[in-house]
Amino acid sequence: MAKKRRVRIDRIIIIVLSSILILGLLGFGAYKGISYLSKKMAEKEEENQNNTDPKPVDTVKGTKVTLQDYDVYLSESENLGFNFIIATLQFDSQEPVSFDLGNLQTSEKIYLNNVSKYINTLQEKSYKIDKFHIVNTVVSDQNSYVCNIFIPYTTDSYSLRLLNSSDASMIEFDLSKNNNDISTLKFETDQQIEIGNTNVTVSSCSVSTMMLHNGMEYQVPATMNVYTFNINVNTIEGNVMITDAKFVRASTDEVITCMDETYESVKVGNCLGKKLEVGENGALFFETSASDGGPDYSGSLMLMFSNNNDWVKVPTVLE
Repeated sequence: MAKKRRVRIDRIIIIVLSSILILGLLGFGAYKGISYLSKKMAEKEEENQNNTDPKPVDTVKGTKVTLQDYDVYLSESENLGFNFIIATLQFDSQEPVSFDLGNLQTSEKIYLNNVSKYINTLQEKSYKIDKFHIVNTVVSDQNSYVCNIFIPYTTDSYSLRLLNSSDASMIEFDLSKNNNDISTLKFETDQQIEIGNTNVTVSSCSVSTMMLHNGMEYQVPATMNVYTFNINVNTIEGNVMITDAKFVRASTDEVITCMDETYESVKVGNCLGKKLEVGENGALFFETSASDGGPDYSGSLMLMFSNNNDWVKVPTVLE
């Protein structure tokens, strides 16, 4: 009898231990699963934060959107798979303007708060899009706001409609008018610099509107201009760097110092003080107050290379 009781107790102990082991394995699996899901959710959130498309803003009710002017750019010279419109739109409201571009949808179902992939394609192929000062967030402390909006399209039709879902109004574009070939926006290089066996190409001055500071993205205020010069390395010998740079305005002889290595644009990194490598592109950035008469791009870029004791002067102008 005692022997049977011991056998029963042993079985109970085995069952209890087995249950504890199973529960432990299930708990560990659940923990790993939760950890994995948490990691993936964090990665997704970071990816969303890094997306170049703007975050939605609350649209002020009653905001009226009207067309002031527009230009149509055709990619006949280079098949990009899309054409685009640069439209000057005016936003009017009884309150300070705050308008989500997600309310604007083309007749091809393209929402204008989700066009970064088209703009990125143009920038990667060296088209000067910055010159249009395109905005992706329509917010102002005024009741009226005028800005340039990027509108891609693929239709072969002669018209494109833009629907404003906030008030069901519509803007129609005649695609047979105001036509420009995209080749007019191609970024052409101005100057080649040779110092010994080092050869770099300096591109004409452009303007950056979206910048990074210590990895954090920000939009350049309308009161400022950031002049950008792309540096393309063709050939190089030894450990060569650009150690210093400055921009001298042609109209006023004002000297603008180069922004330090903590700044870069969303398109290209800062090459100041970094070893130049063949095939790698970088840029130099210069921040200055916007003048009342508009930006003054004409002037001279002055470069100091580590393998040269004199300033190299590069005359430049925004084309």
